Amino acid sequence: MDRLSNKLLILEKIQDMVGLKIRMIREMRGYSQEYMADKLGMAQNSYSRIETNQTKLSTELLQKIATILGVSPMDILSQQPAIINLQSNQGTQQAIGHVDTIVSENKELYAKMLEQKDVEIQRLQKMVEALLEKLGS
Repeated sequence: MDRLSNKLLILEKIQDMVGLKIRMIREMRGYSQEYMADKLGMAQNSYSRIETNQTKLSTELLQKIATILGVSPMDILSQQPAIINLQSNQGTQQAIGHVDTIVSENKELYAKMLEQKDVEIQRLQKMVEALLEKLGS
């Protein structure tokens, strides 16, 4: 296979992956096809054809999709997995509250674990003392 054929084969594989990658990012964002179609000003079935690689993407449409999904066009075209920030800046305070709750719950759990550890240490100390007494007699 010559270099041109090899490059064309690679481009073909990338194009076959674009729709799948768009779908995966969309699903991770929790967006429906209807939502995407609405944002792009098209019918849902037209948008579906993008994800199933039945429609070739123009540069402009790729850019619009990337913007809606919060990624770069290169994230979509790249063979590498896209790095996606699933946190929105709008929910920062809510996220901080959630983290505080988790930390508080973990503190309680750790306190109980430490208490259990102390009980187990006392039990083992008594066993060691009893074994030492048997060895000494």
